[in-house]
Amino acid sequence: MSNLYRNLNQDHSTNLEDLPFRINSVERLPVLAQEESCQIIKQYFDYLESLLGRKHSDPDVEQLRALLTEISGFIRSEKSQIKDDGYIRMLNRLTTIYAKGIQLEDDKAFIGTAVNYADIMNTVSKSYAGYDYTEPVGLMLHYMDKLFNDREESWLEVFEYIISMSDSHVLRMLKEQHLQEIQNWVEEGVDNLFAIWDEQLDVINNLSNEIYLLDKQILLTSRALRKNMSQVTAPNVIYLRDIHLRKELEQLREKRQELVAARTGKIELSALLDENIHEFGERLTEIRRSTQIQLAWSNTAES
Repeated sequence: MSNLYRNLNQDHSTNLEDLPFRINSVERLPVLAQEESCQIIKQYFDYLESLLGRKHSDPDVEQLRALLTEISGFIRSEKSQIKDDGYIRMLNRLTTIYAKGIQLEDDKAFIGTAVNYADIMNTVSKSYAGYDYTEPVGLMLHYMDKLFNDREESWLEVFEYIISMSDSHVLRMLKEQHLQEIQNWVEEGVDNLFAIWDEQLDVINNLSNEIYLLDKQILLTSRALRKNMSQVTAPNVIYLRDIHLRKELEQLREKRQELVAARTGKIELSALLDENIHEFGERLTEIRRSTQIQLAWSNTAES
């Protein structure tokens, strides 16, 4: 086992490729005893916590995601041989780590890896349903709400991990009383709102650029026409070049009106989408708060 991992020294490597305990290939690992598996996972969690806990630093979220993906793959494999007490230690540790993110003002790294956190919780729930998932589910709902308010489409992945977790009493209660409303919104297409909203903003930006270019053409054409008019030597003569310029100017102005009308329509649509997103976001926050209150009440009642 010494070739699979070593203890971390105090100066943690910041390069994921250099970490001595990394699982480079689950397939090539032997079947491990529980304590060996737990030691590997502990070293991953130690490193994860060290990165998330660094003050005045900007953790590499992609690196953290890769780290958590490896943990999830290892747990999911048949090589880990983790039993109930091992799952309890692992779940307690990871929940403690992510509970700290709620208290931080700069929680970007926690939010950015929330999908991976939910993935691990979902994976473990399939093997060990006896754990009290009250706090982990509350954390997942918190980060899901944050992701939605940040307009990150990955909020839906967190939600899907929650509703596909193995049913415990708590989860059955949540699915029946609270999460079903979110599921109904998803079925009605709320998951597409961000993509449609982004698309409308791109269209608005493109139309604005077209209008800007047209304005430049209109200005140049108007100047050319005024210059010709100032240089007329025979006032009663209609010059063909000026007729062409006037016609071109009229067409440019008509085109501009069309683009402005199209942009106005897109702005109104984007405002409506923004309103829908805001409305669902507020409702999502209400559901999350109600759910956490019920989770706390249920946990108190059971204890």
